[in-house]
Amino acid sequence: MHAASMPATTTPIRRSSAMLDEAEPGDLPTRGDTLADQAYRRLQRALMTGGLLPEQVLTVRGIAENYGVSLTPVREAMQRLVAERALTVENARTIRVPRLDVETYREILKIRLELEPMAARAAAARMSNAEMDRLDGVVATHVAAIRANKAHETLSANTDFHMSIYRASEEQVLVGIIESLYLRVGPTLNLLFPQYCGGLTGHEAHLQAIDALRRRDGDALAGAIREDLTEGAKFLIRLLKA
Repeated sequence: MHAASMPATTTPIRRSSAMLDEAEPGDLPTRGDTLADQAYRRLQRALMTGGLLPEQVLTVRGIAENYGVSLTPVREAMQRLVAERALTVENARTIRVPRLDVETYREILKIRLELEPMAARAAAARMSNAEMDRLDGVVATHVAAIRANKAHETLSANTDFHMSIYRASEEQVLVGIIESLYLRVGPTLNLLFPQYCGGLTGHEAHLQAIDALRRRDGDALAGAIREDLTEGAKFLIRLLKA
């Protein structure tokens, strides 16, 4: 698969488009949530986990139909994501998922390599044993998806793994910045598939991270996170430069 395009008939495109229809436990409304908040969270998750493709065109009406809500909350959610630069508006009306260029990706990666290990160090002392047990299941899901060559499932499990660690840091401002970076990067990660999906380098880094968490070793956890980000970035940068 060439980095510049994905054929319309590929399996990852069918899976990614279908993800708009799927609600997850985190989408359940909480007190004070508006319909716009709920639509925002679902779109946010789709962007962060690669459920939307780079250069994919979105319509307010299409997403409203998928989510079973009216146009207004979806419009508000999409406007919010445009303001966060997770979506772009072309010709004042076409809403598109951006595809990162290599320079932008390098800049985001440089920031992530500072912030994500920082969050990981804090998480090592704060994550509960029960959450570590849950992450064992996430790691198993991740490796199963890699072996089955399932693009979206791989990206979704990877995002769950990383963000669960960072949220355990209890550093809300830091986590918010990291989430905003995942919004920008998530769709472009689809370009890694199918070629990169067969590699287990990311899985091995996750195993190292789990071991560091169990030992409450913040430095080792930060190192595993940095290694994971660095190895995946090498392949993606080559694709973006092609």
